[in-house]
Amino acid sequence: MGGADDNPRYAAIDIGSHTIRLLVARLDENLVLVPLQSERRITRLAHQFQSDQCLKQPAIRTSMEVLREYADILASRGVRSVACGATGVVRRAADGSPFMNEVRACSGISGSILSESSEAFLSAKGVLSVLPRNGKGVLTFDLGGSTTEFLAVESSGEEPAWSDSVFVGASTISERFLAEAPPSADAVRQAREAVSGGIREVMRRCNTGLEGDLYPWELVGTAGTVTTLAAMHLRMDPYEPYRVNGAELTREWIEDMIGHLARTSLAERRLLPGLEEGREDIILGGALVVHEILLGLGRSRLLVTDAGLLEGLLLDLVERERFGSAGLRTPLQWRFPRTEPGAFAI
Repeated sequence: MGGADDNPRYAAIDIGSHTIRLLVARLDENLVLVPLQSERRITRLAHQFQSDQCLKQPAIRTSMEVLREYADILASRGVRSVACGATGVVRRAADGSPFMNEVRACSGISGSILSESSEAFLSAKGVLSVLPRNGKGVLTFDLGGSTTEFLAVESSGEEPAWSDSVFVGASTISERFLAEAPPSADAVRQAREAVSGGIREVMRRCNTGLEGDLYPWELVGTAGTVTTLAAMHLRMDPYEPYRVNGAELTREWIEDMIGHLARTSLAERRLLPGLEEGREDIILGGALVVHEILLGLGRSRLLVTDAGLLEGLLLDLVERERFGSAGLRTPLQWRFPRTEPGAFAI
């Protein structure tokens, strides 16, 4: 796929456990990336998935339809190079590799299954690309449908201090415990306990591994659940990515939102400003994960970024093509159009 040499076009595709996302951008002469088109489709690859099982055929078919659509977009945009990575549920699925072979066969898009450490690294790379350097270290968490990746970066570090991953996500927790809406108090309690148990070891590592003091470290969350919560907090409709970058969520607000979500039906949740259609059944489970992370770290707040794995994939691709290598901190810059995703002007 070829674009003009003076304004080459690149794309990244994130095959996640709940959504498949696409970002197309052009690189200008000043090494600034300008997003041209952003797409997100809910495919639910993690639906009814248990560790080491196979992916479900309805979700596979939906995913292939989305990826064929994305292949058409890449062709129409004259995209030069594509980075495609699959995460949590595909990584754990018994048929993950055959699934990626089918992706290539049906869409022509070649992708890879990201390791836990690669996913955490690329997610942090995307997060750091939109945060100012303020002398603080950063502890990021990428909360997906089936897994949550953690990564710590020292304030002046060019390499991660450490990373970890847990099989706890918004979809898996919601399907196991919160299938009814509204759920029973006992179901919410069981979900909390499952999240707390699932993240206990990584919380211990966080609290003892970062020189015993997390407070010089900024806690930053990214991915669908976290950005949706930020959009709900801002009562944002339509969604505007640039407004999410740097938004602050408090533990008190998340506690209140959990209480509200636990009392409402799916139909009532769909009326909440900022709640993306298709997330109404998993947002409570995701909010519980965020809340337990804050409790586990003794934090009262976190920052949110829209940029994460998808942007990290794109930055890594461009740097490797332009410079032959890529690090955690990027020399590239973003210029985000202030428009709704999917409606970027060329």
